[in-house]
Amino acid sequence: MARTFTAKSMMKDSRFRAFFKTCDEKKLHDIEPRVAQLIREEQAFCVPINRPNLCNLFCALALYQSDLSEGIDAEVSRERIVGIMETHLIPRKRMFQRMASIPGIFPLLRKWIPKLMMKGNGHGWDSAELDLGKDVCAFDTRQCIFATIFRKQGVPELGPCFCRIDDYLYSELPGIDFRRSGTCCRGDACCDFRFIRRR
Repeated sequence: MARTFTAKSMMKDSRFRAFFKTCDEKKLHDIEPRVAQLIREEQAFCVPINRPNLCNLFCALALYQSDLSEGIDAEVSRERIVGIMETHLIPRKRMFQRMASIPGIFPLLRKWIPKLMMKGNGHGWDSAELDLGKDVCAFDTRQCIFATIFRKQGVPELGPCFCRIDDYLYSELPGIDFRRSGTCCRGDACCDFRFIRRR
């Protein structure tokens, strides 16, 4: 059965689900309607393939809005949002590290990584793989729904929090350097993802 675009279900499926279990009822009763409002406002992006990304995007934005409404410092809130996501992604980071450490795995990763990272890219995304040689896994993202929606919602400063998650996940891969000279969320023309095999 297809996952639904409801506030409760998206909160449950987001990287913030463990954090939400620690929140008091007042905080949850503030965040949930904000997620529901974002679903209504960003209906054009609410297609099934985008749902995993939108679960994280809407929940981060709703939490940020809630924090700001309580007078929490914006930078403090952003750091908390990054910390929550990093904690949730510790198992995934370790999985990538284990995979990268397998001898001779890079040719497989070179084919697999772009497909994995772009599998949730539906309406609002524009990404393309590049062939830069056998030692490089490369793709560019020229349109990113994180940058688009955060700017539309008046909080472009929240976008780089998600760029930092990529840095967290991929910056310590055995035998592979993760490089990126710019991202859409940071105001650049594209996110240029490069995974380069160290010889």
